[in-house]
Amino acid sequence: MKRQMIIMVAIAAFVTMSAVSSIRAQNAGDVAVPIPFEFSAGGRTLPAGDYFVRRSFDSARAVIRLEAKNGSESIYLATHVVEQLPVQNQSKVVFNKYGNQFFLSQVWSAGRSTGAELNKTGRERALRQEIARNAAKPETVTIATKAN
Repeated sequence: MKRQMIIMVAIAAFVTMSAVSSIRAQNAGDVAVPIPFEFSAGGRTLPAGDYFVRRSFDSARAVIRLEAKNGSESIYLATHVVEQLPVQNQSKVVFNKYGNQFFLSQVWSAGRSTGAELNKTGRERALRQEIARNAAKPETVTIATKAN
């Protein structure tokens, strides 16, 4: 009887620790980022300002919630996981810039080699083709974030 009780306690402790680890793995961390320009994300144009970026994972997909600190804007963005070595030493958001238009492209968290990448919208693909026809190259703008 005593042995069964010890085994049950051990199993309960293991299940609890596994659940906590799973929750931590799914939440890739919240970061705050000051974005000094108007930008597009998920087909919407968002104003310059301070934003929270919250990532969570569901197998190979990542979902990002982008929320203005003042609460005026909030959007969920479907993404896919991308990898880059070495492991990132700081959290950052990456934008593609075409002329004076910015498109949120990727979100990276410090301490990870995986990031979340947004799919390009039709508008971004059209701008990319237009830039290529003019023999120009799109720019990449990276903004470091702060842990929340």
